[in-house]
Amino acid sequence: MKLLSFAVLLNFLCFNSLAQTLPSSIKLKDIPAGTFTMGSNSLTGLPDQQAAAPEHQVSISAFTMSEAEITNTQYVEFLNSALNDGLIEIVTGSAGPDNGLKLVAGTASSAYNGKVLYNLDGTRVMKDHDNADSDNNEFTGVIEPENPLNTSYIGFNSSSNQFYVKNPHDASDFNWYDLCDYYDYGTTQGTYETTLKNDFDDWSGSGNNSSDELEGWTAQNPAGATKLPSQAEVAEWPVTFIRWWGAWGFADYYGMNLPTEAQWEYAAKAGQNFEYAVYDGSTVSDANWNVAEQHPSTGHVRAAVSGTANPFGLYNLAGNAWEWIRDNYVEPYSTSAVTDPFIEETGSTLRCWRGGSWNYHQATLQSAIRFSDQEDRGNDHFGFRIVGEVESTGTTLGFGMNSDQIRIHATDREIEVKKNLSGNHRINIHDLSGRRIFSESVFFKNGQVKIQSDLKTSKVYILTLGEEKIKFVLK
Repeated sequence: MKLLSFAVLLNFLCFNSLAQTLPSSIKLKDIPAGTFTMGSNSLTGLPDQQAAAPEHQVSISAFTMSEAEITNTQYVEFLNSALNDGLIEIVTGSAGPDNGLKLVAGTASSAYNGKVLYNLDGTRVMKDHDNADSDNNEFTGVIEPENPLNTSYIGFNSSSNQFYVKNPHDASDFNWYDLCDYYDYGTTQGTYETTLKNDFDDWSGSGNNSSDELEGWTAQNPAGATKLPSQAEVAEWPVTFIRWWGAWGFADYYGMNLPTEAQWEYAAKAGQNFEYAVYDGSTVSDANWNVAEQHPSTGHVRAAVSGTANPFGLYNLAGNAWEWIRDNYVEPYSTSAVTDPFIEETGSTLRCWRGGSWNYHQATLQSAIRFSDQEDRGNDHFGFRIVGEVESTGTTLGFGMNSDQIRIHATDREIEVKKNLSGNHRINIHDLSGRRIFSESVFFKNGQVKIQSDLKTSKVYILTLGEEKIKFVLK
């Protein structure tokens, strides 16, 4: 690691641009630095999927990763804080699949103005899953509905102005009978048949007996559905119906980020080149996926912390919910060796996702296989987890300590950074958990800049300027 060849004079301790405190329920796992073979020359999949992920050597710096996908409870906490900060609002969709839906979108005060984060009205995916009409169009013909429990579990109380986790046993949150109404598609995409259908019986232990989770449910006595998950249980399910901006906005609010493709695959291979992203690289039965290869799957997500953790302590990298990735999607990879790759394409709205989900097949569980979608999409399959930066090596300096390259003093409550630079340059400061404390483009004049700060004494921080980093501690 390069040491910063400038003097850092610590005076004032009060940063603007502070990240919020990460919810205590989110557990971060340390992922050590290393070099691994990214991609696979022996993937199971379609020819274009195989071609998209050629093997190449990638070196990864140490980082932290949330042990599990972000849950409904954790996302509710973010939404309420972001609403209070004026970063989000509830809007009604006006075009395409979002038309008429209640959506959470960014305000002009956010970094994602006008972008949709979350769909409050999300319901199960409706497709012609079995292609019985042989037209290879999922949006024409007879529908085979998914499990109605694949729905949005976050609601908004307009009286209290608060988001909350909805209760499956509260008929004002979920009228499960009405949620089972649907119309088949017509023979032309965008049209519907006129006969109303309802498949409630199929999910309540009768009909075609797809599931019995709604057995005993009535609007008058929702508690009679004893097999229906409780509010406490769905609170710990991964949040779904997340758009890419909803995942990124959450991470950014807490000074974190979404994993890059390289970070995600490195974590999934767990230092042992695992073929599948399960705890031992092979026991796919531990994951939540469409084992029976049903069309459609009759399942849904399970608790974010469930199954067996991999050697890095991470749960459900394979299956459960697809996980949004930070990178734009570009195929194929370059086969050149690279360190900490991140792909960002100007103007691109195509984003990566990894890991498979509860309703997909075994090939999607492979650690190296790649998928993508537009960042404005996100249904009952889409979730995410977060990462933070860690710098495990470097120079640690105490209060009042000097060196030829770095000088740190804590006096008048400000940070003065000296370097032979001019104009605007971004400075980032993280703590050792990877939480970003400060990130701003600052203006260097005469080779120096002063920043207000509220760094705490006796804590270690990492300051990054361009390609250079330094780890320091205030005592």
